[in-house]
Amino acid sequence: MKIDGVRLNRGVKVRFAGAVLSQIAGTSAGSDRLRIGWYLLADDVHSASARYRCYHFARVLKRDFESHYFTKFAELKAAIPDLDAIVIVKRLDRSVFDVVALARTFERPLFLDLCDDLASIEYPSREEVGLGITALAAAAPALDGITVPSALMAERIEAYLADCGVTGPRCHVIPDIAETRDLYAATETFITGKPSSLLTSANPSPHEIPENVVKRIVWFGNFGAAHSNFGMFSLKSRMKALRQFHATCPLELVIISNSRPVYEALVADCGFPTRYVKWSPSAVYAELERADAALLTTGDDAFCSVKSSNRVIQALATGLPVIADRSEALAEFEEIVFSGSMARCLEACIGPDSAPERAKRQALAARLLTRYAPERLGLIWSELLQAAIGKRVLARSRRSDLTPLLLVSPGDTVADVETAVRALNTSHGSGYRLLVSTEALSKTPALAKPVNRAKALPRFYSGELRGIEALVWRCSAVLLGNRLSNGAKAVADVARRLGREVLDHDAAALLSPVPSAQAKRPPPSTQCPGPNAPHFDPDGSCEWAFVVHSNARGWILDAICQEIGSRQSGSWQVVDHVRPPPPARNVFFSHFSLLEIFDQKYPESLKDSRVFLWYTHPRNETALSIARSLELFARTTRVIFTCEDNRRLWVARGLSVEKTAVVLGAADPLLFAPHQRGNGVVGLSSSFYERKNPDLLLDVVKALPHRQFTLLGRNWNRYARFEELRLQNNFHYTSAGYRDYPRIYSTFDVFLSLSSLEGGPIPLVEAMMCNAIPVASRTGFAPDLIEHGQNGYIFDIDAGAEQVAALIEQAYANPADVRATVERYSWDRFSADIVALAE
Repeated sequence: MKIDGVRLNRGVKVRFAGAVLSQIAGTSAGSDRLRIGWYLLADDVHSASARYRCYHFARVLKRDFESHYFTKFAELKAAIPDLDAIVIVKRLDRSVFDVVALARTFERPLFLDLCDDLASIEYPSREEVGLGITALAAAAPALDGITVPSALMAERIEAYLADCGVTGPRCHVIPDIAETRDLYAATETFITGKPSSLLTSANPSPHEIPENVVKRIVWFGNFGAAHSNFGMFSLKSRMKALRQFHATCPLELVIISNSRPVYEALVADCGFPTRYVKWSPSAVYAELERADAALLTTGDDAFCSVKSSNRVIQALATGLPVIADRSEALAEFEEIVFSGSMARCLEACIGPDSAPERAKRQALAARLLTRYAPERLGLIWSELLQAAIGKRVLARSRRSDLTPLLLVSPGDTVADVETAVRALNTSHGSGYRLLVSTEALSKTPALAKPVNRAKALPRFYSGELRGIEALVWRCSAVLLGNRLSNGAKAVADVARRLGREVLDHDAAALLSPVPSAQAKRPPPSTQCPGPNAPHFDPDGSCEWAFVVHSNARGWILDAICQEIGSRQSGSWQVVDHVRPPPPARNVFFSHFSLLEIFDQKYPESLKDSRVFLWYTHPRNETALSIARSLELFARTTRVIFTCEDNRRLWVARGLSVEKTAVVLGAADPLLFAPHQRGNGVVGLSSSFYERKNPDLLLDVVKALPHRQFTLLGRNWNRYARFEELRLQNNFHYTSAGYRDYPRIYSTFDVFLSLSSLEGGPIPLVEAMMCNAIPVASRTGFAPDLIEHGQNGYIFDIDAGAEQVAALIEQAYANPADVRATVERYSWDRFSADIVALAE
């Protein structure tokens, strides 16, 4: 945050952090930013409440938060699936009840921001008297926080809730920012996408000022309201002192407001020059910048006592000395604001000998105003939102009620429904949802048979299917038969909007149950690789939480986490990256990017845990990304490298050696049993990435037409030349579950790894455990496992097809017992090495 200032016409320059727009970096996470829905009365940047309580913060938070603005409940409801949190801004109307229900249904954090005392029975409402306090009391238990601009407002709200017997959330004081012309303009442009009116509007037209006018005093604000005595007439008691001071020191009182009749009534026969300026953003700043002082009065009722002091701070931010009544709201500014006797204030503020005192107070103001920089106050919102979102996501991650929804609608076949019911009975027991159309039963009575066989108690609907958003939201996927039925169309439409998978009935067998986080020890899974099945401690925590990307479930990094967890003695769970881990003594990140995500979104979830990072290999890096990595690495307990080369690389970059460990990959020696080589294929095992060197693979396959190649993997159809590769007579491509890997590896005589960059690869250990001779590029832990010419062959990553083909031929002639050279690299040893780092 830089220090800069605003130049004033009178030659004064005020300096404070945030006075001039700080450059905001571009979005760092793109679509990964958290999405906030702001629910306002009016989407108008010139509305002070909307600008101060929403738009300024939305602008400075744009790096990590994507803001959306709503004034109608229907619009908010349609967008709720895509939002991470909701903030209600200055609203306590009937729609608040609907917003609360919506947030509870979709489990979204909800905040209420109140800049005025809307809960007072005297506050004007277009609806029923007392609706404000009723809405506040009703909403409070569902809120994640209430934000207000002043401590006095917080006390007022807390008193209301206590009087209602409601235990509400904490009130957080987030003051209004110190707004300047530049900040207003930046926020206006950010919201409208157009050049700011402050930059394109001309200053007010010149006006006639008597030659003997020396000092200008400005007052700005709303003319008044029916429910409170704030406004222009709060100047009434100051008019006599102004008239008396004018007699010895000529002045002009400039009033910027929105009612000329009220102005005329106030200044009638006042005895000194005054001028009315119709309120506009450009008028306010033009007059502030050429004034000598600001006289900012307000009323004396209950509404005025809790209001924000943003006008005082705004004037101070332009370098103006301020005269105002002493109040609790201005306690911070007691030594800065001129208060007390009006005559003494005028003399000390704009009198002939006032310059030293003004300079002293302006210096104090510059220091205090740094507290009101939007970036600094925005951090409060950032922490509140991230903590609330993380808390809700954590709560959802520990729920067990996200289960499939099976829809039986007209046109569904008995066979398909039977297949789906049988699969769901097996995988979920009674823990799935079954929704049945009465019309389907009427048209196809035989559907009663599978419906009766379902372990889940069915729900029924007749006619048009409505109001199913909450039902679908709580489902992990929906299973449909006849997608042309009205019910199926309705469910599919809602599911797609909510981001739920839409599957056919016959896909039920592919669904896995969601384990309950509350279960103290679920029954052992047949797929659990080690003796210790995943489970929580009685209090819902665990010894180890392993974080994997949701798209990596069932693939290599997930498998590694399963191996570690199941072979140590403590409680453990594998969790997706889209939610923070459960309370855990140790958190293991299976990929560097996951630590970055958690640091941005859920930093609080890691503060009480030992953090371990599994580091496979570097990617596209810049000086900034390396510095960021070193910053994150420093916060971990250990960075566990998969090979010695990468450890040396990061130590050279500045990572402390004490923060590092090297644990080479592993395989299950019982699962990957050895076989005798002879007449086997050249095997590869990997998903498709460009770094897997697909062009080299195609060239090698073409170079050895007498050798058969088997590629075990997925997503290779994304390779532009995949069809050409697949058409080679000596090439076979297959995808299979991990349990089938040993059978496929048993056909490998040679294992080929062509990657230009690796952290492992784990399949290299697995294949060598099966006694296949490796031919691998010099990357990852291949150099740590392979002794060239003895138990395998290494080539440089820029080697061509001819060199690789020659090594493959040498491998076929090598009689080495490859298994014996890697047998010690078991998952038991691997898990023990990892766990030992936490001791």
